[in-house]
Amino acid sequence: MYPYLLPDIFDYTIPLYDLMIAIGIFALLLYVGKRLETQLGYTKKQANKILLLIVGSLVAALISSYLFDGIFHSIKYGELRFGSITFIGGLIGGIVCFLLLLKYFYKDENKDVKKIMNILITGVVLAHAFGRIGCFLAGCCYGIPTDSFLGVIFPHGHAHDAFPDTAIYPTQLFESLFLFGLFFVLHFVKKLRNNEVEIYLIAYGTWRFLVEFIRGDDRGSLFGFITTEYNIFPTPSQYLSLLMIIGGIYLLVRTKNRLLEKN
Repeated sequence: MYPYLLPDIFDYTIPLYDLMIAIGIFALLLYVGKRLETQLGYTKKQANKILLLIVGSLVAALISSYLFDGIFHSIKYGELRFGSITFIGGLIGGIVCFLLLLKYFYKDENKDVKKIMNILITGVVLAHAFGRIGCFLAGCCYGIPTDSFLGVIFPHGHAHDAFPDTAIYPTQLFESLFLFGLFFVLHFVKKLRNNEVEIYLIAYGTWRFLVEFIRGDDRGSLFGFITTEYNIFPTPSQYLSLLMIIGGIYLLVRTKNRLLEKN
């Protein structure tokens, strides 16, 4: 068992979840802005235009995340249940919003949507990695109980309320490590350049589908077939993960077919 990081610094309560989300968003904007200029040759003004569209899309992502999670929980309990959020729901809403904003509010001729999306999705992975550390510090998105050395006891937060004085999997840290690794792969492996979106959809979709089996928090429900002590499977995130994998494979095959046609 590992010591839990308390949100108290010098007798002041620090909202570490919000802090990590803020750090993640800052890292996202910094990363995307820099790569737009250095890799795609955008001017500072053009890059800033796109960053403003990203900020607007983040608001849409928050709303979408809230709605997706509320709908799934409402289905599970048979009554309206809103209040929490889900990453994949936010990702869908945010990406759709960004593409629409990019289409209607960015008119410069050097717009290459595919290249912009490849850079953006890599930045999203980086932001998400920091965000999952925030989840750990807040005690949300936690795992199921375990007797292994990986178990963590949460002294407060949602994880503590659900499993007081019980060691559980720190699925937030597992996912954060995975996302940092995925970020470095997408950024540094040159062979994957121009296919970052497709690789992300397949890689994260696969990861999220698998990690759901050791998640212990309330996952909502949608046509659940398997009931366990902690949850109903498949979870909504697993359905969405499968769609991500299928979408990623489809885009990858389509891209390769276009390259073959050109050759």
